[in-house]
Formats: sequence, structure tokens, C-alpha cells
Amino acid sequence: MNEKVKLPKIIFDWLDNEIKQATMRLNVAQPFTTIAAILNEMNKKTFDSDLFWWINLPANQWKLIDALRYGYEAEPDPRWGIKAGNCYMIDSCLWRFANVTPELVIDCEADFDEKYEADEIVRLLGFGEVVDLNKEVEAYD
Repeated sequence: MNEKVKLPKIIFDWLDNEIKQATMRLNVAQPFTTIAAILNEMNKKTFDSDLFWWINLPANQWKLIDALRYGYEAEPDPRWGIKAGNCYMIDSCLWRFANVTPELVIDCEADFDEKYEADEIVRLLGFGEVVDLNKEVEAYD
């Protein structure tokens, strides 16, 4: 595995800010011991949080083990765009669409930070779909 594991921002921040030093002291060669120690640490502080529920899923535990072994980085925050057919909205003020790449939508600053904003425009237009432009860029490449 050559690239860093992408973790949700909330998990990335937690690892970096809360227990980075503790995980450095743990034996990463024994992944189940590491996960057990992290869960124990979380039980003391954050039982009712999204962090706790994310890490309790077995698939996420394997992802966390890979992150500890190979390094990790935060997943980019979603950038919401509006797509209709093969076209993207390239002007969020005038609601213009064009057959462009998702990167151009981001460059034109026609993306939305909050999904509900894009959802509302789709509702007003009566057509189109809200897409995560980061995922569209990956699919386009």
C-alpha cells in the first residue's frame, strides 16, 4: 500500500489532536490490541459521539489499522455541485449550465459548501441532481 489512507475529517482530527501521542506508543504490529486500546480511550471520553460509532464498525477498524500502519490524511470536504445530464451548473447566481469538467465547476466557484443549498436550487429549478464534485473529479479522471 503506497498511498495514505483517507479518513473522514472527524476521525482525522481526532487522531491528530486527541490521541496521536497515545497511538505512537501502541504496538501497531498488533492491530487488534491497538484498536482495543483506542476503543478503551474513546469509551472514557466520547461514548456518545460520531467518533465512537464510526470506529465500532469492523470495516472502519480495518481502515484505521491501515491508516496507523501506512499513514493517513483527511478526506476532502465535499463540494456540492448541480448536474443535469452531462452538464454542470457553472454559474450559481445565473443558474447557467455547460458541458464542462467538474474541476472547472470548482475553479469557477460554482460549488456549494452545504448540500442543502444545492438541494434547494434543484428544487426551484425542477430538474438536475446534487453531486459531490470531489467524487465526480475522481470518476472523471
